[in-house]
Amino acid sequence: MKDLIIKISGISGQGIISSGDILSYATARKGYYVTTYRTFPSEIRGDGKCYYTLRISEERTLTATGNTDILVCLDEDTIYEGIDNVKKDGILLYDSDTVKELKKTNENIIVYPIPLTTIAKDVGSERSRNMVALGIVVGLLKNLHLEEQIQKDIELRYKNKQKEIIELNQKSLKAGYEYASTTLRRKDFYNKVEITTTGKKLIMSGNEAIGLGALAAGCRFFSGYPITPATEIMEWLAKELPKFGGKMVQCEDEIAAINYALGATYSGVKAMTATSGPGFSLMQEAIGLASMAELPVVIADVQRCGPSTGVPTKTEQSDLFAAMYGTHGDCPKIVLAPMNVADCFYQTVNAFNFAEQYQVPVIILSDASLGPRRECVDLIDIDNLKIENRIKPQLNEGIEYNRYEDTPTGISPITNPGDAYGEHVITGLEHTETNAPTPAADIHRKMTEKRFRKLETAAGRFSKAKTYGSEDATIGIISWGSTSGAVFEAIDKAKEKGIEVQALYPRTLYPLPTDWVKSFITNKDIVIVVEANYNAQFKSTIVERCAHINKGTEVLEFLKYDGTPFTPDEILEEIEKVAAVKKAKTELQTNKHTHF
Repeated sequence: MKDLIIKISGISGQGIISSGDILSYATARKGYYVTTYRTFPSEIRGDGKCYYTLRISEERTLTATGNTDILVCLDEDTIYEGIDNVKKDGILLYDSDTVKELKKTNENIIVYPIPLTTIAKDVGSERSRNMVALGIVVGLLKNLHLEEQIQKDIELRYKNKQKEIIELNQKSLKAGYEYASTTLRRKDFYNKVEITTTGKKLIMSGNEAIGLGALAAGCRFFSGYPITPATEIMEWLAKELPKFGGKMVQCEDEIAAINYALGATYSGVKAMTATSGPGFSLMQEAIGLASMAELPVVIADVQRCGPSTGVPTKTEQSDLFAAMYGTHGDCPKIVLAPMNVADCFYQTVNAFNFAEQYQVPVIILSDASLGPRRECVDLIDIDNLKIENRIKPQLNEGIEYNRYEDTPTGISPITNPGDAYGEHVITGLEHTETNAPTPAADIHRKMTEKRFRKLETAAGRFSKAKTYGSEDATIGIISWGSTSGAVFEAIDKAKEKGIEVQALYPRTLYPLPTDWVKSFITNKDIVIVVEANYNAQFKSTIVERCAHINKGTEVLEFLKYDGTPFTPDEILEEIEKVAAVKKAKTELQTNKHTHF
């Protein structure tokens, strides 16, 4: 085996997320590639379910979703939710102290009822049974040699806790490991699994990558309000910004957060904020102010599921229209969509470069699948990153400074408050080149065109769209953001079945570079737009803006809006359906021609 998937599940308070985090860090530190997916309920305690999926591989993997090799359940309900998705000859491991008899079985898998509670009590506390279960997993995968590293990672995770807590967790892990090694009567083959290590790697979440990208790009001010699933960005920067002379401010709400960031950027400091859907709605008026005043600012929107409070810990890609069109008036902005954790870093650097150079708000659209997801990332050469700064004017006594000079590129040099001879005032009112407020029709037309000219100037510098699969394929997939891993793996599986597919992933969604789409669909008979929302928001955008490009191409939609990410098998099934219909139509046309 080159890779395997482990899923740990239970209810809030059982340590599902902490045990998954410890395992993911330890495996990465041992030199394996790791990809994770974790989700938890909105409730801190109660019957809400927690799930942590970890994929370990000797090669880079694209997604953690898929059928499970080892399913660990600390709660009875999650057994029946996950048992049908365990691979043939895979393992179900559950607590026989709390589940006496299974109500449902799967004859194709190996079941290990283990007295996790009893083992944990013997060590010192039944609350540590998550670590007992983790120790059993480590024992089942003995050839990966993870025990020593996990013991170290327990100490790292709980270094601010009492020594007794660290020791209890370490003893519980050891007890589980010994049970798997000496007591468990094994019927599985996972003791033979060997996955090759491939050297040191970074491991981080998408949210942490956004924070690191901001820091590397020169961000020195962050203002925010806690909101799931974006809070991790604020927490990470709260620890790291002060080390570089920066500041993090926790505000009373998202309206304050965006306006604090605008105040900071007006003073000449690179600034950002982060939020999720409800908070993003509150920021819309201030985003309009940033566009009118031509202030650089970066906003990360880690999308969640549903309108209003919705389902805060589940994922959707349903803020696209809000990001592109949510603000009032004609509002120039740039919307970027990272594809994976590494891309979260690079697209955040791009976001700051675009914001600073073109003096526009830049929105990073992540989501609850990508933001909390941890992946192994190749080492980043931060010293050789290209970092852009805002264009400064030549200031001299006696020469009037026109803050909003109408230039061929639309970009007007900007000063900081206190710069000699660069004094200016900003407001949200329409204004002349010298920032004198005016309602004049000709001035509003001229300045609107100037502000949008910046986007035309920026378009040539957008990151090239990512393509994947066969260039000769007549079936295409267009999607964006976090769906990339599932789509790319589905394309690989389709190829094994003789179906050629190519995917296109624009990483700039607004303004959408239609040339990318035109080039992609030129030889496509069918294009499937894959996205996680009900309204097919990206498909609507493509049809509206690109319908004239190739009227012979059929554009379909494949949507998911249940709060869970796409899996490769779901997308593969859709590809097979489309391919079968396409084949039937081709045969029908051939038969007609033959008949005549």
